[in-house]
Amino acid sequence: MLSTLTTSNVSLVTINGEPAVPLEAMPESWRRIATGTWMTEPRVYTAMAQVFLAKNQQGHILFAERPETAHLKPSYCEGNGLLAWEAVSHFGEAFLPESYPDLQQLRDALKVSDRQHPERLALVNVVSDLFAELGYDVPATFYWTFLHPLQRSDLFELRSFRFSEQDLGVARKFDAILHGGYVSMLRRLIDSISSQYGYFLEHGCGCENHLAKLKPCDAPFVYAIPTEARQKTLRAFLWSVMEEYMLFELRSATRLVYADNLAL
Repeated sequence: MLSTLTTSNVSLVTINGEPAVPLEAMPESWRRIATGTWMTEPRVYTAMAQVFLAKNQQGHILFAERPETAHLKPSYCEGNGLLAWEAVSHFGEAFLPESYPDLQQLRDALKVSDRQHPERLALVNVVSDLFAELGYDVPATFYWTFLHPLQRSDLFELRSFRFSEQDLGVARKFDAILHGGYVSMLRRLIDSISSQYGYFLEHGCGCENHLAKLKPCDAPFVYAIPTEARQKTLRAFLWSVMEEYMLFELRSATRLVYADNLAL
């Protein structure tokens, strides 16, 4: 049940006791999602985006119990509010059905003559199996992140998002997915499915910016997210990726992490 909560500069609502941006003030994509039928919990996901935006735009996190930081609140809300809006806008678009990859088209586009054709086909099959398991309950960028190595001449190349000229345009959205993927049950599912094809999809955490890569694994294993844990696991993933997308712009990075043969 919604009730009105008025702040100094915007009229919020409460959802399950937490501040939330009204649906009519959300990006249009979330208004479409809220009434959509392609996801399992469209209204819950929309409510999470509403609460996420309110908490970060209005300073409900840092300032709730720290009155000594009150003088920082306007700057915090301005900066975090912008980043939070970018996050919910991005994932609103990422949950629209037209944003998801056409996996059959990608499979058909693979060249048999490519020296890594078996590995590329395995990667598409991994993502196809992930989609069969998770469908539209994870954003399209989840699947595009793991498909991204197809854009490279070598699937096994390891690159830093922040310092790779080729990846600067996708760094923020893909790194958010990779970090959010450490929600443990989801991570086990990803590893289980990829292991069936003899690979793991890895994310190196040097400065939190390595791209996913394929790596051969020793043996396959089977794991399924318990039915009773599925909704909470995917909700946790959504909240995590929104935070990661927002925080990406606030994290510093150094080339020293990736440098070889350093002489200082």
